[in-house]
Amino acid sequence: MKKSKRMIRRQILSRMYDFLQDQYAIFYPRETFLSGELSIHDLDALLAFKSDSQLEELRNALDRLEDGSYGICISCKAHISQKMLDRDPVQRICSECEQKFFHVPASYHFVQHVIG
Repeated sequence: MKKSKRMIRRQILSRMYDFLQDQYAIFYPRETFLSGELSIHDLDALLAFKSDSQLEELRNALDRLEDGSYGICISCKAHISQKMLDRDPVQRICSECEQKFFHVPASYHFVQHVIG
């Protein structure tokens, strides 16, 4: 069963809150942050002074959720499995492309061992 847009947004916001809670928990309790009461503009204002690549990835995931490209592989345009997205909501590449691009053949390790 595919998750609803609301559930995915809540999952992304939960990860984002984990990064921001030290600074903003006093102003925004977790449930307020996750409920959707904060607009995208409010989130952008909170993130304006934070320079963190993980927060940026989470913010980009929210944009993809809004424009309909969330969960679509940037390489082959196939759907990314819900299991992968649950594990990492900022995932932008499907498991097949991930293996194709990031899998190092066993023969490479052997050659490195012999040469190195």
